[in-house]
Amino acid sequence: MATAREIQRRMRSVRNIRQITKAMELIAVTRLRRAQQRVLAARPYAGKLGDLVAQIAAHSHGEGNATGPAHPLLAVAKSVRRSGVVLVTSDRGLCGALNGNVIRAALAHAGRERAAGREVAFIAVGRKAMNGLRHSPYRVLADFQGVGDNPSMAKASPVAQAAIAAFVAADIDEAVIVYPRFVSTLRQDPTVRPLLPIIPAEARDPHRPHPPSGGADDQGGFLLEPDTDTLLGQILPRFVEVQVYQAILEAIASEFSARMVAMRNATDNATDLIKSLQLGYNKARQATITREIIEVSSGAMALGK
Repeated sequence: MATAREIQRRMRSVRNIRQITKAMELIAVTRLRRAQQRVLAARPYAGKLGDLVAQIAAHSHGEGNATGPAHPLLAVAKSVRRSGVVLVTSDRGLCGALNGNVIRAALAHAGRERAAGREVAFIAVGRKAMNGLRHSPYRVLADFQGVGDNPSMAKASPVAQAAIAAFVAADIDEAVIVYPRFVSTLRQDPTVRPLLPIIPAEARDPHRPHPPSGGADDQGGFLLEPDTDTLLGQILPRFVEVQVYQAILEAIASEFSARMVAMRNATDNATDLIKSLQLGYNKARQATITREIIEVSSGAMALGK
């Protein structure tokens, strides 16, 4: 059984740890609010940009492009032999099972692709992503770390450009992005979304009404200037950047949310452990006092004889 002095030392250590976890929880709460606001503000923009891409792509099809897609990022491979995965995690830990769940979802997707006879290559975003892929059998095309807690589009652009360059150079035939989607404070879902090639929303969902195309008329059609190819050349890379940026914002909000919950649980566990140690300390101290009383009583009885 541990002595009272040893239990006291352990209680001091646990109290110090509890102060740290409580401070980290408060920091995560503060940063979560800003991260959540950025995620909610970016989602409508990403959705509207997707609708715009669908409209321009439908307009391009309406013009009757017989030579194939109007832009390389719209080209769908006839047979997929090489698959790419953009894995988005955090740079830091202490956020529960968040990163582990996302990495497992990415590796599960890569396993299914490999079982189908396809080569798989990764683009890692975040230090935890690279650590999770370090001992995997898959090739890593690029590694991006140090995105920060308040990233700009300039941080997401190199990631998107790496995926676009690999797709255009035929290093990969398609790509998905895997990230933790922020649902609520207690829920972050590992999400796998198609990234490349860009498939308009109405092509993915045949029941969705097609956007209007053709010349301007009373039915809501519009005219494109200067031309469809120029617009697609400017908008499609931007659309990929926005998708990557949205995934990074989702990952940051999920990270702070998971860290807040993890640190709160750690603080509660530290409090329970201190109570248990206090009980053990009281028992050890009482045992010491009882032993000393017995020793004094035994000595007094021996002297009395």
